[in-house]
Amino acid sequence: MNKFYIPEISIRDIRNTIDILSKFENKYNKSISKHSIILSHNGYYKYDKDKLIKYKFVEKESKITENFFKNYTLIELNCYEKKIGEVFQIPYENSNIILEKIKFNVGKSSNYIVFEKISNKIVDVYFLSNKKINEKCKFFTEDVSSFIEMLNI
Repeated sequence: MNKFYIPEISIRDIRNTIDILSKFENKYNKSISKHSIILSHNGYYKYDKDKLIKYKFVEKESKITENFFKNYTLIELNCYEKKIGEVFQIPYENSNIILEKIKFNVGKSSNYIVFEKISNKIVDVYFLSNKKINEKCKFFTEDVSSFIEMLNI
């Protein structure tokens, strides 16, 4: 799936909004996933079927659409997680986190708003979709604008 950000949306404002997740729960479908991740300077590691797997983020050039909705800018991140393979040791300098992803969508839509939490604190908010930024999709635009209005920031 493609990941999108709106730079005008401030994490601080979202954190300061009381019961923001409850507001989304009352209106949209919700799914939650939790992952234990080991972060290091050369990638991150996750257990998959009792095997320790190393991953890296690969980033390419991002695409930007100005005035996507009202005065909001939409940025499509062109990145993916590359599975390096099974490893048998992790670097000495590492940090273990539990990453909780809370996804909301409208009906059976494949467009999501995702809230990522670490230690019960929202650390990231972004949108996911099968669509690319250059595809003019009315449903994507409607879903994202609905999510933005629900954020009310």
